Amino acid sequence: MKLINPEVRIENCNFCNASCTICPRDKLTRPWAVMPFSHFKKLVDEAKELGAEIISVFGYGEPLLDSNVATKVAYCFQKGLKTFITTNGSLLTKHTIDALIGARLTKIRISMHGSGKNYEDVHRGLDFNTLTKNLANLMLLNNNNIETELTVIPMHGESVKSIRKQWEGAFDHLEIWEPHNWAYGKNFRKTKRVKKTCGRPFSGPVQINADGKMMVCCFDFNAEMMVGDTYKSSIEEILKGRLFEIIRKRHKNGILDGLPCEKCDQLNEYEKSPLLFSTKDKTRGINKTSTNKFELKEM
Repeated sequence: MKLINPEVRIENCNFCNASCTICPRDKLTRPWAVMPFSHFKKLVDEAKELGAEIISVFGYGEPLLDSNVATKVAYCFQKGLKTFITTNGSLLTKHTIDALIGARLTKIRISMHGSGKNYEDVHRGLDFNTLTKNLANLMLLNNNNIETELTVIPMHGESVKSIRKQWEGAFDHLEIWEPHNWAYGKNFRKTKRVKKTCGRPFSGPVQINADGKMMVCCFDFNAEMMVGDTYKSSIEEILKGRLFEIIRKRHKNGILDGLPCEKCDQLNEYEKSPLLFSTKDKTRGINKTSTNKFELKEM
């Protein structure tokens, strides 16, 4: 078996040091965990055998809270795999930057939604001055070793023009998004289901949580569509398994009652793309992953 999508997402840690208004962490019921390095290695080895090309070392949490994150990134590099991290940037100290450069991290994305007090109102528990100092150190120390990206959601009515003026050119890539709903977790976008499927059960990246459980979709933050346990089965066995096949059939037929997908905004059709601006995807396509821009469709 070979993966359709060459990205595998392994949530190294689902703890977080913030309580952001864009994120439904107050509804999180699945176990909090940091994935042991030994199990991470097992999953990376399996992913490599299945044709993975990139390992995203993050999930529903702050990946830099994992003291072994650089070691995990380095192992992926040893296996010939690219790596990707999304972080709030609050823990991106000089020591951590040096460690990630040394581990040969391929790409880092900073999520920063607002400036000054607006930032702190969204990213509750974080300090904007600390972030800006960390970003300055990243720009100073990086020397083009790690590809950088900034993702901004204008939560206080900031214009695309003003965000571009402030940040365009400071990072390799800039994307500006409207907030999404995390399936049922938030209510930022009006939901008007049109599509039978978002394509994720067929061509979305493999999603493995910090406790080793595999789920179908990153928006399913509580893993209600848990399809297997990688401590008991291999990635390939789970992908071929009965539970995953049930989800695929329901998406194929558009029978989503009782699933987190039922009212998910990823089944909308938009007149205007919720991707407001992108330097890496001029089409601003919405049926693609935000990480490797892989087209999501029923296969």
